[in-house]
Amino acid sequence: MSSWVIVGASRGIGLEYVQQLSNDPNKIVVATIRSQASAGPLNQLAAERKNIHVILTDISSPPKLQLAAEEVSNITGGGLDVLVFNAFLPGTEAFQLPTTAFAGKEAELERELIEPLKVNVIHLIHAINAFLPLVRKGSAKKIIYITSGNGDVNVSRICEIPNLLGYCTSKAAGNIVMAKYHAELKREGIKTLSLSPGWVDTDSGRPETPEAFDWLLSAFQKIQPDVTGPTTAEKSVRLQLGVIDELDAGKSGMVLSQNGNDTWF
Repeated sequence: MSSWVIVGASRGIGLEYVQQLSNDPNKIVVATIRSQASAGPLNQLAAERKNIHVILTDISSPPKLQLAAEEVSNITGGGLDVLVFNAFLPGTEAFQLPTTAFAGKEAELERELIEPLKVNVIHLIHAINAFLPLVRKGSAKKIIYITSGNGDVNVSRICEIPNLLGYCTSKAAGNIVMAKYHAELKREGIKTLSLSPGWVDTDSGRPETPEAFDWLLSAFQKIQPDVTGPTTAEKSVRLQLGVIDELDAGKSGMVLSQNGNDTWF
């Protein structure tokens, strides 16, 4: 049986990973969550499928992550094939501000940069380091970081997106972290990948107003004219799983879209 850990699995893309992976009874799927508050659908799915295991943990706490890793080890028999880090923070209350608007708002700027950096980079490192001993004992030996096309410089440049400062910079930094892990771990046969899901219709990817949707659509069409709107979580995750399945040493450390290339949307 292959074993998977999905970090950040209570809803959206993470929940869809659990849904699709657990369709195969030969897969052990461990879903980590930070709170039960939004985990109703996940718990219901886990009650129906015995190959799903839900673990409550705190990705900001290495000791708690270590306990979670020990739980996973007990479930899987000591190894882990694929670790998927899907937890993220999209920004703070100042995420809509363009960079120049932070003049005179130094506290807001620091918070907008540091808070997403904690979750999208520092907690990423905590999680990988906690589960790495299990990945070393797994068969597939794959570590996946769910990134964003917004972490690509050309997306911000060509799409002319002036805001989302903390989210975009932290995702770009997370991509570098994954390349660093590749450089360190490739001799052990461990593959890493930063994988963008595309523009997905989830709570976090859905514009709040028709005007916001039109603005975002027109921005994305500057780099990919055929974009008509967000895709479903089902389609995105199905494509992502195909990319993960094809991940080999030659692609390790790269940043790829759900399409297996740099077509982000």
